[in-house]
Amino acid sequence: MTTNNPPVEPNINLPGQLQQAAVAPKTPPRTYTIRERVLVLVALGVAVLCDRLLIAPLWQGGQFPFFSGIFWLAFLGAVSVFYRQRLKKSKPLWFVGGLTAVLCCWNLLFDYRSSYGLLTYFVIPCVLMAYTQFLGSGRTIKEAGGIAVDWILGWFIRPFSAIPRLFGAVESMVSGGKKAVLGKVLVGLLITLPLLLVVVPLLVSADMVFQFYLEQVFRDFDLQYVVGHTLVVAVALLLFYSFLWNIGFAEKRKAAALPGEIQVAKFSVQIDLVITCMVLGAVCLVYLLFCSVQFTYLFAGAGLPGHMTYSEYAREGFAQIIAICGLNLALFGVFLQYGKKHRAASGLLAALLGLTAVMLVSGFVRLKLYIDAYGLTWLRLLSAWFILFLAVVIALCAIRMVREKLPLIGVCAIVLLGWYLALGYANPDAFIVRYNLSASGKPTVWAEQNRRYISRLSDDGKLVLLKSGALLREEDVQEWRSREEDQRGYSLSSHRMQDYLN
Repeated sequence: MTTNNPPVEPNINLPGQLQQAAVAPKTPPRTYTIRERVLVLVALGVAVLCDRLLIAPLWQGGQFPFFSGIFWLAFLGAVSVFYRQRLKKSKPLWFVGGLTAVLCCWNLLFDYRSSYGLLTYFVIPCVLMAYTQFLGSGRTIKEAGGIAVDWILGWFIRPFSAIPRLFGAVESMVSGGKKAVLGKVLVGLLITLPLLLVVVPLLVSADMVFQFYLEQVFRDFDLQYVVGHTLVVAVALLLFYSFLWNIGFAEKRKAAALPGEIQVAKFSVQIDLVITCMVLGAVCLVYLLFCSVQFTYLFAGAGLPGHMTYSEYAREGFAQIIAICGLNLALFGVFLQYGKKHRAASGLLAALLGLTAVMLVSGFVRLKLYIDAYGLTWLRLLSAWFILFLAVVIALCAIRMVREKLPLIGVCAIVLLGWYLALGYANPDAFIVRYNLSASGKPTVWAEQNRRYISRLSDDGKLVLLKSGALLREEDVQEWRSREEDQRGYSLSSHRMQDYLN
């Protein structure tokens, strides 16, 4: 049977119908490597150690985290082992990592409650941040500016920028095949546990009978303690995974930065020779006049004007001279890097280094006069140590003028770390007490006049004082013995002090 109706084409829409939009192909889900999955366990272990060794002592009555060095040593080891392939490409990383490990061991040997120990508590994280960013960026030691930018981003960007990667890695660990049921169970636990941690305390507060029976079941269970530390571990896991992921799995930072990050601009500016000579010449002339005064009154021993004493003369000018020396070294670096290469400019730079060395010697002499008048303290020892470091920097600057390939800033940073480490292992508190006892000539009189200072000494300084026999008051010994029994330390210094008192 035939009809006169025309055939309907299948691709032509009837009136009132909408043509179906083309569906874009779905983006395939991101695949996570085995190393990214293992990194979840590494970050979890670091987070648990952070809670146990850093947070828990502060939580329990604000005690000093005496095991902080062990945590940082474990963190350094975890990063170095996980990214060990990158260590083979850079010898400076071995130096920085080795020096940092030795520094982390310091508070197991010496009194971590000393002034140096308190400073080290902040120094170690800063050094480890530089180490990890140096490890992850793939930069060379000559790229000090880029490493400095990475150091800042490591504190404020990278612990947060890859947090979503953690959830993807966890999901990939428990999804698919026979692990699908296990994955659902784990996801259910992740949802249920935080919910119970919120709901149960509210129910306890709402009903006294429910609270009574719950307390009988969990009589020795501190709910607040468990909830608090669970949240600490959870937050630390997020931050550490994001931070560690950015070290090894982010794109090469030289080519493209992570979202929210910035690149280090490479400058090709060259300072004109006339400007270089004018600036350096004027500065050197002023410093030359200043150094002539130093030779007259400080080095030659000429009488000071008016009623000024040498201790006042030393105290008033020391900090300013050290600041000027630092400014001179920065000025040297700028004109060495961006100034036009010329014999006149090189001569002025050498003169600037020489005058800076004279001013540094002036600062050291001033500090020595002040120490002779008022004794040695932690801040004065630290100042003397810093002067010696600046002297090494001046020598390295002179070498840099001859050897252009020397990475000056990177080498100075490694020397600074080694110099700081040497100060710690020299046992500064014990050195201060020995120096003051020897310089005073009358140890007993010095101990009697500085009782307030002695009461704040660390175990290392007190042990030297006890062995010298300068402390004659039995009540002081009894007070130290009771204090050591109440605050039993975990360092070698603390154990030596306890053994001597007992």
